[in-house]
Amino acid sequence: MKKLFIYFVVGAALGITACKKSTLQQVNPNNPSPSGSLVAESGIKGFALGIFQKWIADVPGAAGTNIMFIGTNNHAIMGDEVFSPYGNYGMRYTGQTYAITLPNGTKVINPIGTTQEAQLQSTNTRLAGSTNSFLYEWDACYYTNSQANTLLAALDNPALNLSGDAATKKAVLSAWAYWWKGYAYSRVGSMYLAGVITNDLGGAGTTNGNYVDHNAIITEANANFDKAAGILNGIAENSAYDEVMTAVVPSFNDNTDITTPAAWVRMINTYKARNLLANKKVAAMTAADWTAVKTLAEQGSLATDQVFKFGMDPDATNDLSANFFHPFAFMGEGSAFTFVSERLIQDFKPGDQRFTKNFNLLPAAQVNVRSRGLQFGTRWNAIAVEDGGRYATNNSIGIMPLCVSYEEARLMVAEADIRTTDVEAGLKIIDEVRDYQGAGLAHVAGTGLTQAQAIEELRRERRIGLFERGVAFYDARRWGVTAPAAQGGGRANAIVMVPGQLVGSASAQALPCFIEYNYMDYWDVPQNELDFNGALSGSAPIKN
Repeated sequence: MKKLFIYFVVGAALGITACKKSTLQQVNPNNPSPSGSLVAESGIKGFALGIFQKWIADVPGAAGTNIMFIGTNNHAIMGDEVFSPYGNYGMRYTGQTYAITLPNGTKVINPIGTTQEAQLQSTNTRLAGSTNSFLYEWDACYYTNSQANTLLAALDNPALNLSGDAATKKAVLSAWAYWWKGYAYSRVGSMYLAGVITNDLGGAGTTNGNYVDHNAIITEANANFDKAAGILNGIAENSAYDEVMTAVVPSFNDNTDITTPAAWVRMINTYKARNLLANKKVAAMTAADWTAVKTLAEQGSLATDQVFKFGMDPDATNDLSANFFHPFAFMGEGSAFTFVSERLIQDFKPGDQRFTKNFNLLPAAQVNVRSRGLQFGTRWNAIAVEDGGRYATNNSIGIMPLCVSYEEARLMVAEADIRTTDVEAGLKIIDEVRDYQGAGLAHVAGTGLTQAQAIEELRRERRIGLFERGVAFYDARRWGVTAPAAQGGGRANAIVMVPGQLVGSASAQALPCFIEYNYMDYWDVPQNELDFNGALSGSAPIKN
């Protein structure tokens, strides 16, 4: 069985910079060997491109899995924008709500009969193989961080030979490494109770059992983002910059619409604002917190910026998706591994063109699929990109922001405004985002909405405007939706496809119910890690 734990290793780089998945291939991360090609320009560019290959791993029982995508998909599931009733990759357990109360007062506990925490902890073992939900995002992030560490070390090698404007090329590659370290630490710190900070190479078999609290991981993430921004603020876009960016971004992620240094810095500001917002409950946010979020987000991504993207190759072989590991492919009718949630659909306002153009009724509703839980049901289908939709594909078509975006930056400003009583300013931004996405909705600014009504507009817009953008779970967590009902959590009037026999009907009914999610706020450190890299004395808690 492959050991999926943090070995801080050196991977070998290929000496070419094409964008095929074969080019991204690196050596086994548990059996590395340094490569002389890291002193050659083609080699170090190929190695920088190879960061994306770290997202592909032979998970026990599921070879060739895009583990970063599975990790991000878990967020979409727990944010209840999509659902999956299948046990593959532990998805059905990730989305296991605790109880659903019907309009008649009947409380239906999930078929397993326990909380998400108890269930996920029961599969947090190496024996659970691919069912261990905890391992995916953790492994993907630490593999990415390890590759970035190696890239930084190679850039400090005096033997490195870069042609032309070597200073700019080295700066871009350094910023690339620090960006991915910031990204990786951001994801770990926003999802796990604790993590490990490692910024050196170590060696084969080296471990680091000093686990620190997730807030310390976020601090480290922001520190790496700041290093990247500092570099980017000191360079201009020129031919050398474009040459490197074209080489390190795969073609299936769009390496022709280049992210400029200034746009990249704005992405960093947006992500730092997200890090603050995502990791603090709304009830605990202070005026200073909202000011910090707004300050960062106002310097965030613009509508005209090219942000980093996640796409597919039409042949579905020379990319990271294999016509499967991508949000659009997962939701396509061909794969049908995720389905759009009824709770997302009910958040659309009447007349929203984003609903009309992107969703239609299934031929037959999905109801309590495989008898695994009432939350696993929907009447709705995502229209494929090839048929004019935006969120699904059967033919490996479509591209989306990899992480942050203009809409996310603006909606963070809107939330800061609304929650600090500048309601009208926030509503104007919501209108702006809806117009940008072609919603065709009447403007809500200037209509006399109260702060509570404005917060509801914001909630709905973050759900819809940022669908599949990686923030749905963060939002549900910080808003208190995923907390136990006894602590004020849950969602009232949530539309659920209820089997007819539960309500005395001949057919299933879409009914407003109360859903108690009762999800973990932050996940335990995967046992796959701890079995080989146990926590040292003095470490932060690693388990709920």
